[in-house]
Amino acid sequence: MTDDFSLLDYYRMTSRPDVLMCYRGPISIPILNEMSSDITDRFADNVSLKKKLFSIYVELVQNILHYSSEKINVKNRRDSVGTILLTQKEDVYLFSCGNLVENQYVDEIIESCQEINGMDRETLRQIKREKRNAPNPRPRSKGAGIGLIQVALTSGNPLKAEYKRIDDRHSFFYIVATVPKNKKAKLISPSIN
Repeated sequence: MTDDFSLLDYYRMTSRPDVLMCYRGPISIPILNEMSSDITDRFADNVSLKKKLFSIYVELVQNILHYSSEKINVKNRRDSVGTILLTQKEDVYLFSCGNLVENQYVDEIIESCQEINGMDRETLRQIKREKRNAPNPRPRSKGAGIGLIQVALTSGNPLKAEYKRIDDRHSFFYIVATVPKNKKAKLISPSIN
């Protein structure tokens, strides 16, 4: 039997000094609580940054909870499965989340991110207010559709959203939010390379 997966390569990749948090698996309340604690403990000395990263974490994880097409049965629950990654570069933190989505929804999600990236801060705030007060027009949506807008507002940077087709039914969709380490940091385009 040959196995292309290398646990050693995975260990090396996730042990790099720029990787602060890495998880792939079912998104359950105990897991969410543990990751929340890690974020709040790790950034306890910088309240503003802690709030930003925690807010982005919550919104991105909501997307996994609501839209992941990969599910796993755990006891009496059916948990969504996703990947969460927090890395750092010299001036920024990169919060990345990914999960399988049905191919029929990929274009809509990418277009939504592109629209958000094309708006200025005041327009994003206005759209967020309108969506919060409007009835939900999308039957698949579990919320008012303001999560990604909130991520863009909180990070102050464009969202990077991409996907890779897996098969005829699914694609792996991932989104990256870039958060400056301080207010004077140069804004960059997110990259997960």
